[in-house]
Amino acid sequence: MEKINFKKLFEEDEYVKRSHIELLDLSGDNLVLKMKPEKNQFNAYNILHGAEIFALMDTAAGCLSIAMGRKGVTLDSSVNFISSVKLGEEIYSTTKIIHSGKSTEVIEVLAKKGDTIVAKGTFTLFIVGEIEISGKEFLK
Repeated sequence: MEKINFKKLFEEDEYVKRSHIELLDLSGDNLVLKMKPEKNQFNAYNILHGAEIFALMDTAAGCLSIAMGRKGVTLDSSVNFISSVKLGEEIYSTTKIIHSGKSTEVIEVLAKKGDTIVAKGTFTLFIVGEIEISGKEFLK
């Protein structure tokens, strides 16, 4: 069985660093990420590009799967964008497992700024295999 150090995996991920994503909490199936986007992540309308919001949500779904001891890759997703994010605003993602089967997992992800929902999505992950996780204790 593959062994993965969750803290090391997250902290050394170049995409996560470049996207200004930070892991805040893991409680049950609720994994909370924070993004404090910078100017280069905004579109011509001076609002956070939808791809950046999607990336935060996809990262949250994938990290939750890993934290639960499963190596999953996104098979399908559906995201509804509800509200915009302006420069200087932080956004957070929260997660909830809807289905956890042998070969697939369905995770609902919300992106929020404060109490305002920015986007709501459903991510179906294909489970590549089971993994042994260490390094989650830094979340406590």
